Amino acid sequence: MNHIEVAKSVVKKAAIDGVEAEAYVVSGTQTSVQIRQGEVEKLSYAGSKGLGVRVLIDGKMGYAYTSDFSHDSLDQAVHSALELAEISDADPNRVLPEPKPIVDEDLAIYDSSMDGVSTEEKVVFQKAVEAAALGADERVKVAAMNMYMDSVTEVSLVNSKGFSGAYQSTFSGAYIMVMAIDGDERATGFGYGFGRSLKALDPQKIGRDAGEQAVKLLGGSPVPTQVATVVYTPFAASSLLGALSQALTAKAMQRQRTFLHDKFGEAVASDMVTLLDNGRLPGGFATRPFDDEGNPTGATRLIDEGVFQAVLYDEYSARKDGQVSTGNASRRSHTGPPGLSASNFYIQPGPDSAESLIADVEKGLYVVNVMNTHSINPVNGDYSVSAQGFWIENGKMTHPVNGVTIALPLDQLLYNVSQVANDLTFIPMMGAIGSPTIRVDGVTIGGM
Repeated sequence: MNHIEVAKSVVKKAAIDGVEAEAYVVSGTQTSVQIRQGEVEKLSYAGSKGLGVRVLIDGKMGYAYTSDFSHDSLDQAVHSALELAEISDADPNRVLPEPKPIVDEDLAIYDSSMDGVSTEEKVVFQKAVEAAALGADERVKVAAMNMYMDSVTEVSLVNSKGFSGAYQSTFSGAYIMVMAIDGDERATGFGYGFGRSLKALDPQKIGRDAGEQAVKLLGGSPVPTQVATVVYTPFAASSLLGALSQALTAKAMQRQRTFLHDKFGEAVASDMVTLLDNGRLPGGFATRPFDDEGNPTGATRLIDEGVFQAVLYDEYSARKDGQVSTGNASRRSHTGPPGLSASNFYIQPGPDSAESLIADVEKGLYVVNVMNTHSINPVNGDYSVSAQGFWIENGKMTHPVNGVTIALPLDQLLYNVSQVANDLTFIPMMGAIGSPTIRVDGVTIGGM
């Protein structure tokens, strides 16, 4: 029995006497490879499957899950979900969505070539990443982290209101962190690559990026405390975008847990800033035809040329506001019900190259890494992080910088974005967050 049929059988068992029922099935394989000094340090390959059943009885929800697809285990999951629903609190907004048309198109999220890639090929690939990093410069001595990972996943969803759907996706990624040493100086560099297949990744580039960055950052020191321009690389900007994705959900608005509360329809950023969430972005790392409760995914323009225009909804939060879901229900796994989160969340790229942004800066900091990002607060807008990168003078990077902080309230930071480059890059390690290189003026740089 295929997984759609399994889900249908579970829904049929649960959906009696007016009960709304939903079955979510996820299955697939995952590989991870860690290499150290040219040898395999850790290798894992695992297959997994699981089913979660959600039932709703007059607004009361019960949820249970299992990885055992035997009849007895599935029956027990249904029984447990029904029991839990009976003792939960009722909420009239807690209902399953009505089925809606799902556009049938190739979203470029599945690459069949992954089925034919051997474990040995993956090991060889990641060894090549390490070799490229260590070979970038004789001062690159240590690969602190060196990881390859991939997955092939199938999701099936069925509910008692008539929805039934399934899709497959693939993912392949690699990253490496290395240390460069020159006398008493130490510096780390990071390289990464992600795609829908191994063939989409370049081991030489991933390794070389890490090695070259580590060497360039050697000798970094603080600069005097000042207010200046900051140019963020896509990687450095991703943590900033992650905080904004939390601030732009309906849940955050309804709970008044966002610095953007009560600013709907107002200008909240410079006209250079257009923020989107697009669950149907071709090839996007969070792209899928429907969300994790069966609503169609789509593109939502949240901030359009600086004006706050929309928030992200799942079915529950949409009903509370009398709105329509934007298709942003998501699950970490089959072990829990869907929640609300961003999909492919990004700043719309501009026309200029990253090099031209740097060339226009008279004095400022080019940030390649940020630390202590947990301190970014999407509720009150506090933003202060540690940073490293390179100092810019008259449009040229002059020397490495380390040991500084950059700070500016998020609402002011959005207004101070003065340029957006054309090099949109997604970082799936921080959610499916994407940013081009961006220039922000008037940032406080705390140094010596």
